[in-house]
Amino acid sequence: MEAVFSGFLQIFNIQTILWIALGEVLGIILGALPGLTATMGIALMLPISFQLPNATGMAMLLGVYCGAVSGASIPAILLGIPGNPNAIATVYDGKAMTDKGLAGQALGGAVVASFIGGMGSLMLLALFSPLIARFTLAFGPAEKATLALVGLTIIASVSSKNLAKGILTGSLGLALSLLGTDPFSNAVRLPFPGVLAKTPLTGGINLIPALIGLFGISQALFDLDRIRSGRIAPPQVKIEKIFPSLRKIASMWRLIVEATGIGTLIGAIPGTGASIAVFLTYERAKKTTASPRNKLDRVGTGCLEGVFAPEVANNAVTGGALIPALTLGIPGDAATAVLLGALLIKGVVPGYRLFTEDLSLVYAIFFALALSNVFMLTFQLMGVRLFPKVLKVPAAVLIPLILVLSLVGAYAIRGQAIIAATFDMGVALILGIAGYLLKKADYPIAPIVLGLILGGMLEENFRRAVKLAQGNYLVFFTRPIAVAFLALAIISVTLPLLRRKGTR
Repeated sequence: MEAVFSGFLQIFNIQTILWIALGEVLGIILGALPGLTATMGIALMLPISFQLPNATGMAMLLGVYCGAVSGASIPAILLGIPGNPNAIATVYDGKAMTDKGLAGQALGGAVVASFIGGMGSLMLLALFSPLIARFTLAFGPAEKATLALVGLTIIASVSSKNLAKGILTGSLGLALSLLGTDPFSNAVRLPFPGVLAKTPLTGGINLIPALIGLFGISQALFDLDRIRSGRIAPPQVKIEKIFPSLRKIASMWRLIVEATGIGTLIGAIPGTGASIAVFLTYERAKKTTASPRNKLDRVGTGCLEGVFAPEVANNAVTGGALIPALTLGIPGDAATAVLLGALLIKGVVPGYRLFTEDLSLVYAIFFALALSNVFMLTFQLMGVRLFPKVLKVPAAVLIPLILVLSLVGAYAIRGQAIIAATFDMGVALILGIAGYLLKKADYPIAPIVLGLILGGMLEENFRRAVKLAQGNYLVFFTRPIAVAFLALAIISVTLPLLRRKGTR
């Protein structure tokens, strides 16, 4: 109790509360701008944190972290452009709700979901962090490879209208993920190695410029085409009700529990990231609303469940990623790697010593994360009535502005390396044009992103697992978790096909 009280006092003082509020506002702004990520925000505020007490510095960085993760839902819902990879799955129903004039409900639901996911993962972090950390240690290359395979089976779900087109675009994403250099031999894998080997493409395609191109630039070009043909009208945005009813939230209790668990677990597995979590929970939401009687309020058509589930998982990853960072000294994702670096520079060593010698700092981090989520809920709810005003800007002004911000966001990722940054802009532009052409031909974009995110993870962990097993490809059938994931992947593919066959 003494450590709890000491941790409480380190956070609940005027100085620390103001620094958390500042970090939260900065994080929300960075999250709402395409291409600017939580990792970038934390790195930006890192020098300031060194001048503050340990607990205050970490609290400010956690404010940036929570704000950036949650803020990414704002452009995803209003413009169909995910602020960062965490908000990819929020785009579909969020943008559809905006098109229906329900932007306020979508934004309010996303904020509440973010708060629930953040606080839920914090509870799991505080109560079961050593246990969860011990479980995630069982995830070796075989388990990660089969987890990536499960993620790829979601292509069948997000391509429900045309499975063949979904598989084709998913294959394109997988092919793009393999560009660059071989992760083991460092051999160049490019179509014209004599020419392209001297370009930044040897490092592969950066995910953020790809997302900006496929979602941001392609949507802007698509809307410009609609303006030219006279088929676009200013959206009628209603901001009557922004807070989901308690009855509606209660009706989604099972989805919330599943999303919190999936987000926390995926976040706790180093090297996975939130993208898998949000798509897995989006898939669960789709199955939850896929009742034959429910034809109007299904996920994919613009319903609250399609926003709520990925946003709960998205923010549950924040608490989950801190579990291996604090208990094992292993970062769960890029953002927590920077947070871990901040702790180490301050002389704080995560792991057993942290929980035995500096337990008050652990509780201070828990309190800081809780306060960050409260500030996130407060600030974003205050802005829900303000954010949709961006849609009142004439489309002829807004769309070119989106194009400019998208290109600036792609450049900003590696702004100091001018050649690489310019190359990222080129990648965003090329994939934007490709995404526009695919949209016009009614090809789904989501499978490309899934293939791009999971392709490298699948290949690297598959090959590593086989190498460690001395060339034995049956290694995936000797690991219980891997077998469970393989079974889940098979079920995820066969069940929809059987259901579709049964309805004919």
